[in-house]
Amino acid sequence: MPRFLGFILLLCLAAASPPVSMTLAADAGPTAVVVLHGKQGAPDRLVADFSAQLRAAGFVVVTPEMPWSGRREFAEGFDAALREIDAAVRELRAKGAARVVVAGHSLGGNAALAYAARFPGLDGIVCLAPAHTPEQPRQRERFAADITLAREMVASGRGEDAARFHDLNMGKGFELTVPAQSYLSYNDPQGPAVMPKSAAAIKTALPILWIVGARDPLTRDKAYVFDLAPAHPLSRYVVIDADHKGTPTAAAGLVVEWLRGLGSAK
Repeated sequence: MPRFLGFILLLCLAAASPPVSMTLAADAGPTAVVVLHGKQGAPDRLVADFSAQLRAAGFVVVTPEMPWSGRREFAEGFDAALREIDAAVRELRAKGAARVVVAGHSLGGNAALAYAARFPGLDGIVCLAPAHTPEQPRQRERFAADITLAREMVASGRGEDAARFHDLNMGKGFELTVPAQSYLSYNDPQGPAVMPKSAAAIKTALPILWIVGARDPLTRDKAYVFDLAPAHPLSRYVVIDADHKGTPTAAAGLVVEWLRGLGSAK
């Protein structure tokens, strides 16, 4: 199919499905980006301007509300969240997107990395101030009682029962009432939300754009996670002048140029 006709088909398919927001520029190619917000966030909060800038540059952008949003409150576990990402990726592929990238902020960046490890075939991931580190010693100590309770409930067949647990978001503690198995899936120090584990589990190299803020206290050095993933010539680790909350907006221009590079490299 000629490239121009492919663009027209993609636009027509998108118009028939309101949840997929699309604006396609001639020089961007049929590239789609699934944007994942951070912990206790929402698509219309810290990643809203980032998503808008990608759309203005001509990229297809989908912004699902994830189970860790402020409204959904971790009602679904981490594995279920990855399946929701996969559903969005599959829908975009079905609509004709030639390239699909998953971009995430904070816990969303963590999930983008985990998704790439579990579901091969992405054309790239963007991790913006990726965070949530249950494997870190301070967090393991702080939430040891919660993890023990959650493990005991799961082991006794009560994993679907809800209990009161504790968590952390940008240094601030909060409480939540969720099923034990859901809490454990996000906060188990050996669980699926451990970023070094996810990076090391990626079997086939893919482009990774890893952007962290110089003023973000949650920033980890390049060796902690990024270097554990298979090397790819288009992968980049970039430090910008931003704090944790401001990283998506500050990084949008860099992401646009990197996404355009993915298209020109193929």
